[in-house]
Amino acid sequence: MTDTNTSSFSRAQHKVSHFLSEHKTYTAFLLVVLSAIIFYAVFSTPTQSQETYTASFGPLKQYVKVSGQVKSSEDANLSFQTSGSVSYVGVKTGQEVSQGKVLATLSAGDAQASVLQAEAGLSSAQAVLEQLKQGARKEELAVKQQIFDNAKSSLEQSYNALPDSIQNVDAVTADIVKNKFSSLFIFSNGRYSLSFGSCDQRLQSELETKRADLEITLANFQKKSSVITSISQTESIDNAFESAYEAAIMTNDLVNGISNLLLSSCSTSNANLESFRIILSPVKTSMTALFSDITLKRSALLASKNAFNQASRDLDLTRAGTDPYKIKAQAASVAQAEASVAQARSGLSKTIITAPFSGVVSDVNLSLGETVTLGKTVISMVAVDGYEIEAKVPEIDIVKVKMGALVDVTLDAYGRSIVFPAKVTRINPTATTEGSVPVYKVIVTFLGKDDRIKQGMTANVQILTESKSNVLAVPARYVKVIDEKTGTVVVSVKGKEEVRNVMLGARGSDGSLEVTQGLLDGDALLPPNTTVREAQKQTK
Repeated sequence: MTDTNTSSFSRAQHKVSHFLSEHKTYTAFLLVVLSAIIFYAVFSTPTQSQETYTASFGPLKQYVKVSGQVKSSEDANLSFQTSGSVSYVGVKTGQEVSQGKVLATLSAGDAQASVLQAEAGLSSAQAVLEQLKQGARKEELAVKQQIFDNAKSSLEQSYNALPDSIQNVDAVTADIVKNKFSSLFIFSNGRYSLSFGSCDQRLQSELETKRADLEITLANFQKKSSVITSISQTESIDNAFESAYEAAIMTNDLVNGISNLLLSSCSTSNANLESFRIILSPVKTSMTALFSDITLKRSALLASKNAFNQASRDLDLTRAGTDPYKIKAQAASVAQAEASVAQARSGLSKTIITAPFSGVVSDVNLSLGETVTLGKTVISMVAVDGYEIEAKVPEIDIVKVKMGALVDVTLDAYGRSIVFPAKVTRINPTATTEGSVPVYKVIVTFLGKDDRIKQGMTANVQILTESKSNVLAVPARYVKVIDEKTGTVVVSVKGKEEVRNVMLGARGSDGSLEVTQGLLDGDALLPPNTTVREAQKQTK
């Protein structure tokens, strides 16, 4: 039976081979159709992976990745601000220096002398100002008090002598007018007239008027003088003394006028007037003494008053302290002296080069005794305490980069496993073009000092542009993206596949997508059913 079946199969196989060799066109067509069926079966059949992903909350970070080179955060080309001969060079190439260290100087004798002179002027001005602010010393106050006491005592002595002087004026003027000159004038019809004929009518008329005026003055004076004693108020004594002085002047004037009349050339020949001339002589003597005494006392009183007033003002000012205007004026002098010091020091600083920051001297181009010119670079420095990276970010990414953003930096010299922390410190607002792509310069500064970082190293920069700590983020291969904000996912629910619409948020740098709506924590995701061609599009 078996042999019979084998023989039948061989005959059938022979017939098919014979048919194919006889009909080659049909054979080729059959092969094409068979190939198409196999291709369709393979490539159009949905690719289903049973690998699942459990959605859970976690962090999502987004980075902008660029590269750059490490450079010093500071460098300086230093020069003198004046010309001169080099007197000191304190550094060598490669030497580390601290900020403020003197690196080199020029000969500067005149500049140093100017500084010393200006500082001395400032010290003097400040000392005067402090003295004015403190006011008078105890010794000075004691001197002013003593002067005031002496002036007061002198004034009191002057006032003590006035009552007697006033009474003397009253007595002398009354005796002259009412007794000695009583025979020279006749009072009639309310007026005084000379008792004898005169050869000078004009002078006679003046004397008669003066006699009438003196009568009134003496009456007023006698009212005041009658109440003056040694214990009277100074104001009353002053008033009475001035009246006494006025009475003495008018009496003296009347006496001189009568003397001029009786001794004139036209009167001396008149023998009848001799008795009046005899009366006149002692009166003139008495009046001269009286007028001299009261004039001296008046001058002494005025001098005592002036001395007392001045001493009183000086004492009050000394007690009150320095005049505020003097303090302001001296403060202005101090400010002017400070400006002179600043100017002198500025001149001296032009002859000195100091380190503007801590760093390494990269070049020294001067020697002792050399004459240097203004502005010539003689020393160069780079900082060692701070390094930065200059990176260029394309315009499509620059909008994501913010000042102060944290940065992860790796250096080719140490590999990707060693990360150096840094942050964005400057963003150039102006773009430059590299090829046809606009780029923006971004400066990234390392956080802290690290001796492993060297200038010129190649750096890989990851700038953190967005960081979320508690979001539903799933691998991109589990999401079928429809547009920027929407997509679908396949969720396994009790062994069945369920397609859900989801809302999308940020995209992580690791390829994950944030799902803001449509997915729950713990959902089991399946890769979406896609053809090979769709799968290729999804992962792009």
